[in-house]
Amino acid sequence: MAKKKAVKKVVKKAVKKVLDSTTLDEKVVAEYKENKSLYDLILCYIKCYGGYLLAVGAGCTFGVSLLWGTILLAAAAGMAFLTTCGCKLCKGGNTGCCKN
Repeated sequence: MAKKKAVKKVVKKAVKKVLDSTTLDEKVVAEYKENKSLYDLILCYIKCYGGYLLAVGAGCTFGVSLLWGTILLAAAAGMAFLTTCGCKLCKGGNTGCCKN
């Protein structure tokens, strides 16, 4: 048992040292905070219009593979349902995802 505890202690110390020496996560967070509105807008448009892209991809894929076309069409339908319900369109609202 003592050997197992010693190994755990060494591993924890090594992991902590590696995590403390990396600043990549801090750089990513700083970059996001600096351009927060731009990144949020990009993510918003991906969320709002990604379903259209999937639907167009499904239409183009049907000629090649019925299975993959159906999978993309189902993904587009799922994305549309989740997006509109998150924006309260399915509850009688009239605001889009990217409008406040």
